[in-house]
Amino acid sequence: MGFVTRHMERDASLSKHREVLLNTALKDLTADSNVLAIYLGGSLAKKDFDNYSDIDLHTIVKPEKRAEFIENKRNRAERWGSVLFHEDANPYGPVVVTHYDCFVKVDSWYHAPEEIMPSIWLKGLKVLHDPSSIISAILKESSDFTYKLLAEEVEFWKGKILAFTHETYRAVMRRELYHAASNLDKMRWLIVSGWYMEMDEHFDAPYGSWSKVEGKRSRLAKEQLSLLGNWRCGGEADSIMETVVSMVPEILRLNQVLSEKVDIEANEEQFKKILEFSY
Repeated sequence: MGFVTRHMERDASLSKHREVLLNTALKDLTADSNVLAIYLGGSLAKKDFDNYSDIDLHTIVKPEKRAEFIENKRNRAERWGSVLFHEDANPYGPVVVTHYDCFVKVDSWYHAPEEIMPSIWLKGLKVLHDPSSIISAILKESSDFTYKLLAEEVEFWKGKILAFTHETYRAVMRRELYHAASNLDKMRWLIVSGWYMEMDEHFDAPYGSWSKVEGKRSRLAKEQLSLLGNWRCGGEADSIMETVVSMVPEILRLNQVLSEKVDIEANEEQFKKILEFSY
């Protein structure tokens, strides 16, 4: 029996552990009079989860109490289960990421009411507690938002894909091969984000995240997944640069398609020249 099969059997109960942990957190938070509302984000809210999905829990608190909640965010998370470790780097930030011994992870956010505004990023999220109707209308308004590709997004995409192509080359020539591989991964991710823009879909993943790009939950077409598969490579310099070269046709195609979608100049020859400088 292989590693993945063995551990899938072991991890089959993760969803149950996650449900228990979420219910415990809700019971604790809703008993606090300083908590105004709670909503669920991420794949759990959008019903696109698997055994390994984490809990994105957003709690809206009284403004004058927010600093206190942030200060005590680790202690609060430790009420909900047996903690293995916390990974937040900033003790003054509004979020704590907590890993529990049942292998469930919780991202706990603390907001003041005025911070929550209608946004495409709130589309499809789920209200868990809102006795004073603080958040429900905002999430409802957000659910009506339609993603529209902007010229600024395409220009940002162009700058980044060109920059990481050059950075990959620099890293290879310096023999900084781990850095080169990291830059190559960002190039792959930017192409994926370009595919989402081409489909007129909001890519609701943090910059550089591969969440739901690969695996059973992927929304990419077979041809796109096949390209990603072809762009896997080893860590040697030649392998990395051969992969960069193989990605160029799709980068050029996306530059043309995305530029047309937002009615800006593709500058195809200049774009190609900049790419060619790196290989």
